[in-house]
Amino acid sequence: MVTNIRLFHAKKMHTTSRVLPVPMTWLVFTLLLSSVAAAAETVKVITTPVFAQIPRFQSSKDFQVLVRVEAPPAAQQQRRVPIDLAVVLDVGTGPVRLDAVKKAVKFIIRQIHDDDRVAVVGPSSNSRLVTGFLSTRDARRDAENSVDELEPRGEFTSGAGAGLEEAIKILRELPATESRSSRARARFIILVTDAATTEASNRFSKLPREDLPPVHTLGLGAAYDPRALLYIASESQGTYSFVDDDDTDGITGAIAVCLSGLKDVVAVGTRVRVEAPLGITIERIDSGGYMTSPVTRDEKASGEVAVGVLYAGEVKSFIVHLSVPALPSTTTAMTSLDGGCDKQQLLTTSFIGHYTTSDEEDAAGAAPASPSPTVTQAILYVQRPPPEAMDGTLQRVPVPVVMNHIARFDLLEMVTTFVNKEIGRLTSSNTVEVAAKLRIQWEQFVQARQFWSGLDLGVLDVEVNRMVSILEEPAGRGRTRSGSSSTAYMLSWLSSYQMQRPTAMGSPGSVAAAFVTVNMQLMLQQATIVTTGAPLCVDGGCPACECRCEEERCVQPLPPPVLVPSGRGDDTFRVNPVYPQDVLFNAINQAMKHMYLALVQASNLTRCDAAAGLEVLPA
Repeated sequence: MVTNIRLFHAKKMHTTSRVLPVPMTWLVFTLLLSSVAAAAETVKVITTPVFAQIPRFQSSKDFQVLVRVEAPPAAQQQRRVPIDLAVVLDVGTGPVRLDAVKKAVKFIIRQIHDDDRVAVVGPSSNSRLVTGFLSTRDARRDAENSVDELEPRGEFTSGAGAGLEEAIKILRELPATESRSSRARARFIILVTDAATTEASNRFSKLPREDLPPVHTLGLGAAYDPRALLYIASESQGTYSFVDDDDTDGITGAIAVCLSGLKDVVAVGTRVRVEAPLGITIERIDSGGYMTSPVTRDEKASGEVAVGVLYAGEVKSFIVHLSVPALPSTTTAMTSLDGGCDKQQLLTTSFIGHYTTSDEEDAAGAAPASPSPTVTQAILYVQRPPPEAMDGTLQRVPVPVVMNHIARFDLLEMVTTFVNKEIGRLTSSNTVEVAAKLRIQWEQFVQARQFWSGLDLGVLDVEVNRMVSILEEPAGRGRTRSGSSSTAYMLSWLSSYQMQRPTAMGSPGSVAAAFVTVNMQLMLQQATIVTTGAPLCVDGGCPACECRCEEERCVQPLPPPVLVPSGRGDDTFRVNPVYPQDVLFNAINQAMKHMYLALVQASNLTRCDAAAGLEVLPA
């Protein structure tokens, strides 16, 4: 019997707003971000070819095009998609305490928005359904009190598989749209377990796939099977994270890594469609863990990538491989090229999905999703210069950003193959041997790409060597049974790169830097406050007793400094350890990008992209 079912529906909270002092530089930064957010309310589609030019009489059997989908930054409350979230708990009395899991569930309850709905399927044999609260503050308190009553998994409990079935049933019984509008809702499941086995994945595999919500799995400790959790996540387009035995306090942070995206959904039912003109064929699409479906399989003229849900501020990248023929000598600029500019159209990319903009707001302030999908398009042209124009000015250097994404997908394929072949036979006696094989494969990977112009493998090198070092660790930590840190780390890394989303790889501070968003950084700060119990709202005349994170969703009034004295007795500084070291600089780069774009647009300037031509930003 599935157990401890609780449903919480949050409504409007009436609280007193507090104004906290902030530095002028932080205020300017916030205004710049707000300017960018106002100018980027919809999703952007950007296509970049590996070369901006192809000689007219030269063919290319594998011409790569980078397709990027950029979601707008942090969504305003009235423009986000409300969510229905089911949290499945399958936790026993082992080294990972249920108390830490309860704290993480309470964190979810405090973080959800007023129009979200949350159900909790608990681990014991008792069940109760709680609905209908008069106010959000009381609702959250009552919900947290109910969570405190959860008991650990009993001896005869069915486990994670049964909990998933019940969670899916609960979500399917809820209305798909708001009762007062046509606004669609996004549905998710978070599975937290310390004992999932192949039985759970086998049971999950028998569930119908239509309308299956993404399942984000979180493994605790070392007694579960990480392959079972990765299978469940991959089949539903979710993610797999894990927390080590020695980081129980990191459970809330690992939840925060996932929740930071779920609570700021900007589009649902999204897909990326690519279409090639007559004569050009689409050979394949590198999409990681996202499903691709060719529309015209025989002619290879088009294809789609099912992205599904899109979070605020995240970017999805895909590589489209084209076969581009040489142009016959009889071709004229007017028939096959673009208006005498020696350009040829290679690809039309469309982003299709339901998302909201300020134009759709109704009188009540809500923003219902479009009744029909919204389409955003980008058309890609490349230069096809004739022989007489080839005077040495032809650009033969590939675009670095495209090369780096090609390498990323190549590494994903390499690690996937390695895991399928080597991890299944991992034992306590051959971990060093397996680590040596991975190191050799990585060295061969780097050597094969040593002459790739503009390629930067620095971050990937750190991540692969981290895998090697975990494999080489003694059995005390890198233990080799089914729940080993080495297997879990590699599978969580795979999940992150397949779905292009951050996952907690052993701890909330260990995530792939490429997929971190500003929202995740802020959420981690709040999770840290919850875990450490640090007092809040102590500045600006706000008494700590009126604002505690146990009762309200708060963050520190001021951000911690990025640089602090090094302690060497001189004028040198070091990065503040309160920030996750492997994601901080990526966040800074993203912030600088937003500031730069805001200044460019405010000045009504034109950006020049050597690979994709000129782009004039709207006034």
